[in-house]
Amino acid sequence: MIFFFLFLTYTFIVKTKHTALCRLKEREINKEMKRVFGRFCIMQAAYWSFYASLPGYITAYMLDQGMSAATLGILLALQMGAAFLGSIFWGRFVDRHTASRRFFLIGTLAVGILGVLLFVFAGTPTVLFMLYPLFGFMNGPIATTLDSWAIAAMHQVEAGAKSRTFGTLGFAFTMLLSGQVINRAGYGYMPYIALTLLTVGILTALSLPEVEREKTLQPKKNAADQETKSDLRQLLNAPKYLLLAAVVFFTGMAIGPINNMKVLIFESVGGDVSFLGWDAFIGCLIQSPFLIFSGKIRRIKSEYRLIGGAVAALAYALLVFLARNPVMVVMGTICTNISFGLLFPTMREITEESVSSDIRTSANSIIDVAYGSVANMIASAWSGIVMERFGTEMMSSICMGLECAAILFCVMLVSRSKKSSGFAVPSQTLAQRTCL
Repeated sequence: MIFFFLFLTYTFIVKTKHTALCRLKEREINKEMKRVFGRFCIMQAAYWSFYASLPGYITAYMLDQGMSAATLGILLALQMGAAFLGSIFWGRFVDRHTASRRFFLIGTLAVGILGVLLFVFAGTPTVLFMLYPLFGFMNGPIATTLDSWAIAAMHQVEAGAKSRTFGTLGFAFTMLLSGQVINRAGYGYMPYIALTLLTVGILTALSLPEVEREKTLQPKKNAADQETKSDLRQLLNAPKYLLLAAVVFFTGMAIGPINNMKVLIFESVGGDVSFLGWDAFIGCLIQSPFLIFSGKIRRIKSEYRLIGGAVAALAYALLVFLARNPVMVVMGTICTNISFGLLFPTMREITEESVSSDIRTSANSIIDVAYGSVANMIASAWSGIVMERFGTEMMSSICMGLECAAILFCVMLVSRSKKSSGFAVPSQTLAQRTCL
């Protein structure tokens, strides 16, 4: 009995000590995770603030330098096409070499230099037709790479959406301030503001290590043939992922022409370039809560979130069609930011569920370029010409038709009744794995 009592006492002490050490390690890990998360938030804010201060206004500057809407549309199409190619190329490079940090540093440095060159040669279309596609090739994958890096470092999908909130806020405030500066002092300060912000992002990235993505478990039935499947075949065998790609592609096709020609749209209803800043500021403030509370919003089925995002994008095109003053355009922008706030976390969630970890950056890149680069490339090719010849109403009518196609794909996704091809399983937090 005494030995049994001593054995129980010893077991209790050892278990208590192990639990205390576990909790101590968990607190230390939580502190480190908070520091890492904070740095990703700084990088998101720095990159998107840079994007707002220079790329966000560069098309307005080109128009100010005498470029026609048709020429701008073709130039944007080339830039978006290059962004598509860059996203595929660099996304695969990042996956193969575990190079999120490396590419982020190389990419941001390259777009900083190219952004300044775009500003210098904004009045020379011949040079722009060479520089702008190159800018797209390097800039297109940066946001996706940063999101994937944050998710891998924090071991949770919500980390990408929550850190992107700071990018949204940075974009909002910088667009607003830059619009006021441009309206009062001209475009000359754009490169200085942009390079300062980009430097902050690069210095912060230097303080973070590269992160190896955790290998996810796969169903046994796929274990034998998974290695022989090509990356493309994996994606083609994920119906939910393919329907997601179709939804975001047509949504991107619907909102892209309006976003690209927004300066001209504001001017057509009595606004100027300063409204562009207020438009982005108000829209991003509306978008932020959706990203902050993305974890709670996940309680709603992903299919219904996609429908909500598609309907909000349809409202965007409708309000622009009806717009007779700048306020209605801004109201439309609020709708498209609600759309993105619903779509972005859902895009990441479905991708994480549908593909294996070794191609996740590439899969996210494909979704992003479907929503952005490819959709915008096609839309930009015709939107400038349509707007010059037939006006905003015709362009926004076409956009509404495209968004109806996106809603149709959403309905198809709902009708699948939870049929999914995902490989990934929920992973444990770093703290939980340490204490096992």
